[in-house]
Amino acid sequence: MAAALIAPWAMAPAHADGVGSVTTMTGPGSPLDGMYLTYVGCDTIGGVASAPATRINRGPDAAPLGRRSFGLVPSGAGTGSGPTISFLSLASLGAGVDVRSSNGTTGVSYIWVTSLDAPLGHAWRGRASLAVSPASWQHVDTATLPYEWQLIDLTTGTAIAVESSTPTDFVARHGDGAGYVVTGFGCDGNAFNVDAVTGNGRVWDFEGLSLATSITASAQTVVEGEQVSVAGSVTDGGGRITGDPLVLQSRVPGAVEWTDASPLSYVGPDGFSRATVAVTETQEFRWLRPESEYADAGASEPVLVTATPGQADAPAG
Repeated sequence: MAAALIAPWAMAPAHADGVGSVTTMTGPGSPLDGMYLTYVGCDTIGGVASAPATRINRGPDAAPLGRRSFGLVPSGAGTGSGPTISFLSLASLGAGVDVRSSNGTTGVSYIWVTSLDAPLGHAWRGRASLAVSPASWQHVDTATLPYEWQLIDLTTGTAIAVESSTPTDFVARHGDGAGYVVTGFGCDGNAFNVDAVTGNGRVWDFEGLSLATSITASAQTVVEGEQVSVAGSVTDGGGRITGDPLVLQSRVPGAVEWTDASPLSYVGPDGFSRATVAVTETQEFRWLRPESEYADAGASEPVLVTATPGQADAPAG
């Protein structure tokens, strides 16, 4: 039932960043990450829902962890999007998330749990309504939310008991158990960002993509004053060309500072940046990738182009 209702809409790599139990996410994630972002119906978890548009961006303001957060733009009202976490113990879950919405937003949190007192073939389903005020980061702690609980017959889908309590009070009354929690926002259609997701003693931080920048030159030896054509591209972790624009830079070998040799380049249909420059002296060239919303700045390895007063060598392969 859980897999059918809360399957992730995309996969993206994640890695532990070596600081305690913080895991850095570059996308919505997958169940293998221990937490992933998903979307559900706001009125009922199995209701009609539509995938939001997503992005990684700086801030907004000061992000709760690191420099970036994960932004979600609903395709319309009625869908809640956010983290889902499976757990073996509701009592020790500690699920929470930091949220920011420029205009404020409403949301919903669902918990499915098989408590100690649940009859065979039954599980408890809790639902809590959420509201986030505008233009500030706010922490939502699911342990303190008042949920409306229903004991569900998993065969028929009917509810045979109803009560209201926080997860802490629920465990005290019915015993602990395993299950999952999904906490989503954007039910009113307003865009929002999430960061610093917690649960099961872990923390997930959303940061930028890891990109690589390449460079090639049409020749590595030219006659002084001749032109050389330089090309470069940016690829993501899967080797796909992203089309990020680049700035060509140069320096005399041994110098510390780089100087812009061309403005921010036009990216061709193939995703490559290209520039042609006159080489009046031996220089190193590199492509600089400026910082973007979704990635830190970076540069290619330098390529050396030697200027000679004599005949130029054949073009480099």
